[in-house]
Amino acid sequence: MFPIHRTFPKEMAVIGRILLDYGELEVDLMNCVQVARGFDLNGTLKPMFRIRGETNRVLIADGLARVAYEKLGLGTEFGLMIEALRNCLAIRNRYAHAYWHDPEQGKALCYVSLEELAKEDAEVKNLDDLSFFYIDEALLLSQEAYLEYARDLIAFLNFEGRFRAGKIKTQPFKLPATLSKPVAYTKNL
Repeated sequence: MFPIHRTFPKEMAVIGRILLDYGELEVDLMNCVQVARGFDLNGTLKPMFRIRGETNRVLIADGLARVAYEKLGLGTEFGLMIEALRNCLAIRNRYAHAYWHDPEQGKALCYVSLEELAKEDAEVKNLDDLSFFYIDEALLLSQEAYLEYARDLIAFLNFEGRFRAGKIKTQPFKLPATLSKPVAYTKNL
């Protein structure tokens, strides 16, 4: 186990759940999309998962299902759900591509993004220009709650689409209360 896990076990546990749960959101999204496409699992799974990249999956899902959900009068809700998935993807990517630091010897957890530095036009001669993004357990829990909000949106849309199409007689899920996109970090140095 890397030392960062021993120093910040609660935070790293939440980060682990976020990373794993994002994959579950993709499967939920695929099921939501295939419902809108007349339960065409093959015609949904293959376009979404043959191509690599989480961003591409969200874009493909949007293209495959938006019109169908608009026809059911759920265009606004579908748009909210796609936006929530994009926000969840940003959260996931932040941690999937992070390099962890403990500059204050156990007092504060932060990460850096080498990708951020690599995108700059100027020559990189050292790592002094890296930004340190600080996070804490409370922030991570709010981000995890946002992933749960996205999952609730997907479940609502999936079953509301079935209900409006006459495939089921009752809708077991309510539209969740809107949850604001959580901040990315507590401080940036």
